[in-house]
Amino acid sequence: MPRPSPVTDVVRSLFESGARHSWSLTELHESACERLGDADYSTVFRAVTAMERDGVLVRIEVGDGKARYERREEHHDHVRCNSCGKVEEVPGCSLREAEVAAQSSTGFAIAGHQLIFTGLCPDCAPA
Repeated sequence: MPRPSPVTDVVRSLFESGARHSWSLTELHESACERLGDADYSTVFRAVTAMERDGVLVRIEVGDGKARYERREEHHDHVRCNSCGKVEEVPGCSLREAEVAAQSSTGFAIAGHQLIFTGLCPDCAPA
């Protein structure tokens, strides 16, 4: 059993707070440092990896070259701002029927998908 860690506790509380929908490792590390005064990046990484392995978190890729993590919940898609990089949840699933069609036409047992819409968020869109 892993020993208690203030960094792991902070990482867990950041996800539980709902302050953000998804977190990159860098964002988690910076927030842990703000709360604790200092935090080792590798400890943040290990905490996230353990939470992903335990099924608490899911890793998502939104096309910006950074892995992000969010709490495991009902499947949904995402939208990313091309200007500032902000990522938001798109409620529901836009591709349920397409997933069934892909499985039917290929014979694959589809395990999931990731859909990322891109554009400009309200703050970055021209007025």
